[in-house]
Amino acid sequence: MKLIISISIFLLLSGSAMAQAKLSLEPRAGYGTFRMEAMKEYQQTLSYASDVNAQAVNSFNPHYHFGLGVVYALSERIHTGVFGELGETGGRVHYEDYSGELRHDLRVKYKSVGILVSSQFPIGATRFGFVTGLEASVILSKLHAEEYTRLYERTDENEKQYNATGFGIKPYAGLLCRIGNIPVQLTTGYMASASGPFHTSGNPNFKLDRNSKNDKLEPGWSGLRLNLSISVPIIKYKKQ
Repeated sequence: MKLIISISIFLLLSGSAMAQAKLSLEPRAGYGTFRMEAMKEYQQTLSYASDVNAQAVNSFNPHYHFGLGVVYALSERIHTGVFGELGETGGRVHYEDYSGELRHDLRVKYKSVGILVSSQFPIGATRFGFVTGLEASVILSKLHAEEYTRLYERTDENEKQYNATGFGIKPYAGLLCRIGNIPVQLTTGYMASASGPFHTSGNPNFKLDRNSKNDKLEPGWSGLRLNLSISVPIIKYKKQ
């Protein structure tokens, strides 16, 4: 977020020399309400298997995500491009008393690459406008699972990593404001995602079960997304 603010200040100072961009870099930052229902169920499975009254003290809360796009203006209203994005959320199952401690830490990260198309609709002769668009992406997820146990003075730690591959589609809409000649977009949308189950990187046939019914564990990145993006011109329209 600090990087985006710094870029914004720089562009505002130099914006008077810039024209409508034909090709732009678009750094973005956002907030996502990830559902992660399967991961929450997996936490319950870990609690039941612990033989103590372990509880989920942190359960995959909404988190920030960051990304960068390269966007080409087919016209002043229609834009298309590619983007990359990453984000992270996590959860913890924990129990502690005088005799010892049990802790399961689960961190789920994603990296995504995708394509986008958007339309811009100016509001009269003002600097404001509406924007609508659609993004489609491939999502690469990684689960880092860490288990820590302590029984009196004896401790044990175990770490494992698992991978999953999925895809997502996000329709969105929002507002555009030109600050000087710099387009800034604030949009909201819904990410609908689906993914294969988590598996070990060395053995894709070994998949994690999320419950006693042998249902497989998969990430759930679906949810509302709020995004702020800024267009940094690379190539400008030629003057007629």
